[in-house]
Amino acid sequence: MEPHAGRVRPFPGSLTIQREPGGPGVLCLAGEIDSAVVAEFEKRQGRRPVVVGAIDAGAVTFLGSAGLAVMVRYAETAARVGRLPVLRATSATVDRLLRTAGLEDYFPRSRGTPPAGQNRTGSSSTP
Repeated sequence: MEPHAGRVRPFPGSLTIQREPGGPGVLCLAGEIDSAVVAEFEKRQGRRPVVVGAIDAGAVTFLGSAGLAVMVRYAETAARVGRLPVLRATSATVDRLLRTAGLEDYFPRSRGTPPAGQNRTGSSSTP
């Protein structure tokens, strides 16, 4: 029996790969990315990551270890072909987890896209 068979409520978050014309896709994370959301994504997409050129995690409100593992797997897959996907956007939740896990420098950021909560000079926007 599948753990999510007959699920009535929608998942609290989403993981998708948005295709972009003429280039690699974008791994998009939004909402609460927990193990159930990751399991549903892997059921649709498969467990083998594809090469993506960017990750957009700007709308994430919760990122569990399973969601972080997906980000790392996709980054490692891209690194095998000589590129790391850039972080186009992150939420404060994602930035906090990346910092805690010691991965804040693992994912290059898009030019001009500072971590959430920082201004473009790199200083904190909170007093």
